[in-house]
Amino acid sequence: MDKAFSTPRRQSKIGILLLTLINFGKYLKAAWPLYVLFFIRDKNPGSIVFYIIGTVGVLAVMFLVSYLQYRNFSYSISEQTGELIINSGIINRKKVSIEKNKIQEVNINQPLIHRLLNIYKLEIDSPGSDRKEVTVNAISLKNARDLKHYLMGYQTLATDVLATASTSAPGVDSPELIKISVASLIKYGLTANYLKSFLGLIGIMIYVGQGALEFFREQSLEEFITGSASQHINTALLHQVPVVALFFLVFILFILGIAVNLVTNLVIYYGMKITKGGERLSLEYGLLNTKNAIISKSKVQMVTEIQNFLQKKVNVLQLRVSQISGEANTKDSYTTIPGCSQKEKEDLLHCMWSSIPVFKKMLRPDVRKLFIGHLLYIALPVIIFVIFLDTSYFPLVAAYLLAAETGIIMAFRNSRLYYNEDFIMVQSGIWDLKRKTIETEKIQAIKLQQYFWQNKSDLGSATFFTAGGKITFRSSNYSKLRKLVNYSLYKVESTSKSWM
Repeated sequence: MDKAFSTPRRQSKIGILLLTLINFGKYLKAAWPLYVLFFIRDKNPGSIVFYIIGTVGVLAVMFLVSYLQYRNFSYSISEQTGELIINSGIINRKKVSIEKNKIQEVNINQPLIHRLLNIYKLEIDSPGSDRKEVTVNAISLKNARDLKHYLMGYQTLATDVLATASTSAPGVDSPELIKISVASLIKYGLTANYLKSFLGLIGIMIYVGQGALEFFREQSLEEFITGSASQHINTALLHQVPVVALFFLVFILFILGIAVNLVTNLVIYYGMKITKGGERLSLEYGLLNTKNAIISKSKVQMVTEIQNFLQKKVNVLQLRVSQISGEANTKDSYTTIPGCSQKEKEDLLHCMWSSIPVFKKMLRPDVRKLFIGHLLYIALPVIIFVIFLDTSYFPLVAAYLLAAETGIIMAFRNSRLYYNEDFIMVQSGIWDLKRKTIETEKIQAIKLQQYFWQNKSDLGSATFFTAGGKITFRSSNYSKLRKLVNYSLYKVESTSKSWM
C-alpha cells in the first residue's frame, strides 16, 4: 500500500471547480452586505454593469487561485519512514509530515457539493490539535478507501461492509451492524435540546429585530410609532402587554425550537450505521452531507450518556464518545450517537469496554451546596429586580424564581458520583441527566481541592483528568474523596495497560 502512494498524487481534477466554489463562497460570505446594499438602493445601470464585471473578475481570480492550489497540493507516503507527506501552498509552500502511529482518525465525508460532483473529502486528525490536521478536499472513493486502509491499519470499513454484505458467503461472520432508525431519530429530535434550540431562535429574532428597527428608522416610521398615534393607546394596557406577549412568544419559540431541532437531527444523522469489527467502530451517517467517523476502542477516554425523563419513557438517549484530543471541550473532540436505545447503548459500551460498568458505591454532595445556588440564582436576581425593575414585571420575576428554585433542587438531587474498581462516573443535570464515565486506568491527573472554610465541615472537590476530557465532583465528603483519589492513583501506577 505504501508503494502505491509513494509517488505524489494530486486531487481529482474536478477539485478545481470545487475549490473555486469554496473560495468564491468565502468571498460572498464577506462581501454580501455590499450586494444587499446595491439591490436596495442603487438602480443606476452603470452601477449594475460595474457590479457584474467586478463579480466576474473576482470569479476569474478565484478560479486562478484554485488552479494553483490544485497544482501545488499533493499527498504521498514515504517509502523510508511510512509517513504521510502533504505538500500545499501557493506563495508560501508548506510541507506536513505525519507519522502513521500518530494518526488518531481518518474520516471520509461527502458533503452535498461533493456529492453533486461525485467526489469525497478525506480528513486526517492527530492528537494535540482541535482542528483536522490535513484535509484532502477532492479525492475519489477508491483512493480515499485505500489511503484510509493504510493509515488506520485495518482491512474493513463501514462502507466496504455495506457494499459486500450481500455477497458474503454463508457461514462467514461479518461485523455486527447497529442502525439508528428514523423512528428513533424522530423520538430523539422531539425530546432533546429544547433550551439550545430556544436560545438559538431568540438569537435569530434579536438579529432580525435589529435589522427591522434600522429599516423603520430609515423609512422615517419612528415618528409615527412614537408620535400622535401612540396617544390613542391606553397607557395601562402597555404595562400589561409586554408580560403577556412575552409568555406567548416563549411558547411559540418553544414549539418552533422543537421543529427546528427535529429537522436538524434528521438531516445530520439520517441513516446512521455503526459497524463493530476488530478494534474500531465505524460510523456512517448524513442525509445531505455523508460523513464517516471512527471510534478506536483503545483511544476511548470518556463516554457521556445524556437522557431526560421523556427520552427515558420512549427509550432513546444520546451517547458522546470522547477520544484523545488536544481540546476536550471542542465539538470535534467527541463523536455523537443520538437516538440509540438502552440495548444499543449496552452493546456499544460492551464493545468499547468489554464489560458494562456496575456501580455499588456512591457519593452525594453536601446540603451546604444549596446555599451557593440560592445565593447566585435567587438572592442576586431579587436584588437586581428591586433596584432596576418596577412592579409591572412581578409576574415574570415570580415565574423566574419558581423555575430557579426548581432547577436548584433538581440539580442537587441529581448530582452523584458513582465508582467501582475500574470506573468512575459523575452524574449531573436538571432536566437532561448527563452521566460521564471514565476508566480509572486512563486517568492522567487528579486535582483534590479543599477551601479553608470547608476544612471544619470536611468538604472538598475532586477533578479527574483524561486525554479526552475531565469530570469534577464538588462539595462532597473530603475524606471519602481522598480515599477514592488514593485508590485511583494506585490503580494508574500499578496497571500495565496503556491509556491509548
